[in-house]
Amino acid sequence: MQKLPLKNPEPYIRFVNNYRPNYSYVEQKRVLYDHEMMYVMNGSVEMHYGEKIYPLKKGDVFYLEPGVENYIVVKEEWHFRTHCIHFDWLAPLPEYDFTAEEFYMHSVLSSDYHNRLEKIKERPIYVPQDFSLPNFMGNVPYERLSALFAKCYHAFCGKDAVSQIKLKSAFWAILSELTDCFCAKTASPIHPKILYAMEYLRANYTQSISVPQLAEKYCLSSKYFGALFKGAAGVSVSEYVLRLRLFAAKEMLLGTDMKIKEIAERTGFQNPFYFSKCFRQQEKLSPSEYRSLLRS
Repeated sequence: MQKLPLKNPEPYIRFVNNYRPNYSYVEQKRVLYDHEMMYVMNGSVEMHYGEKIYPLKKGDVFYLEPGVENYIVVKEEWHFRTHCIHFDWLAPLPEYDFTAEEFYMHSVLSSDYHNRLEKIKERPIYVPQDFSLPNFMGNVPYERLSALFAKCYHAFCGKDAVSQIKLKSAFWAILSELTDCFCAKTASPIHPKILYAMEYLRANYTQSISVPQLAEKYCLSSKYFGALFKGAAGVSVSEYVLRLRLFAAKEMLLGTDMKIKEIAERTGFQNPFYFSKCFRQQEKLSPSEYRSLLRS
């Protein structure tokens, strides 16, 4: 692998999927020719990577490097669903480029496939010299990363120039979140009362909860609580709750046939009009457009 200064990489995103198998299987062993970022959206899966086995669950991220033998084990009752991003750290020369459809999924084969395969096996592999990701990344900020991986998928489906800009922007944001997550291990620990508050909000996001109420619950002043919370979460309490509600709404839009009004009520929004306004501000799509796009 050839090292690149971090200022040089310009990620080239080859393929993004939204994959949900509905049956049990053991994947055939494979070796990647590019890099892959796998994000578990729901359920669990067993990753066999090199000589190790990683049980992955909802919210985990796994980074697969080129040349390492790997495969996954899926069981129907695990309800596995994932976003996968295939990319190079630097755009390849035309003779070293390829499509995931041909070389991974084998859904489209060219007449000179075997000759091209030999060429692809020789392709140079670039990695940043100032930055590295661990293969397994657990305990990541689920609400934020889930939205970013979804944005990558939406933008990849778009194909136009604006979508390509959004795709790279979302991908860099994912890298930034992962860096923050793992750099945070050497930073000051999060106040335990804020951790309890986050857990409480995740369980009660449909209710109307104010900062003074939370501060009183955890015996802190409103100003101090708000500052601690934003320092830990990166957003205010109201924005954190909004993200929880929108995330739950996305899951309902994709996983159920409930009407928009019912989804708004179940996720704690005042009315369907306010829900649609908030949803459009974040996703640039209405809830019904979002449902149609991802289901198609």
